[in-house]
Amino acid sequence: MPPQRKNEVKRLLLNITRYFLPILFVSYLVSFTFFAHLHVVNGVTIVHSHPFKKGAAHKHSTVELQLIHFLSHLMADGAAAVFALSLFIPFLLCLLPGRLQHTHYHCPYHGVVGLRAPPVIRFSIL
Repeated sequence: MPPQRKNEVKRLLLNITRYFLPILFVSYLVSFTFFAHLHVVNGVTIVHSHPFKKGAAHKHSTVELQLIHFLSHLMADGAAAVFALSLFIPFLLCLLPGRLQHTHYHCPYHGVVGLRAPPVIRFSIL
């Protein structure tokens, strides 16, 4: 594939992603906000959300309830958390020194940091 074609495909994917991800998030938020409901199956309460007609009873099969359960729960043991932290902390430590070097203050006088406190109103009771 020529390099120009690769750039066009990459630009197209970025444009699709730019619009698709916010639309996906908003649709999830709307679904969760307006269509949340619960089912009681064998004494177990299952809360989930999806568009449905209000007032009309609907049921889910056992397979659908299991799918809802698996999609709604994330289980991770301590090893997964330790692994994630072992990757995140070195990344953060490598990122911070680079950020601190670019920090500077604009000051009117060389060598003087001209920061001032916010305005204060003092009320006297006496």
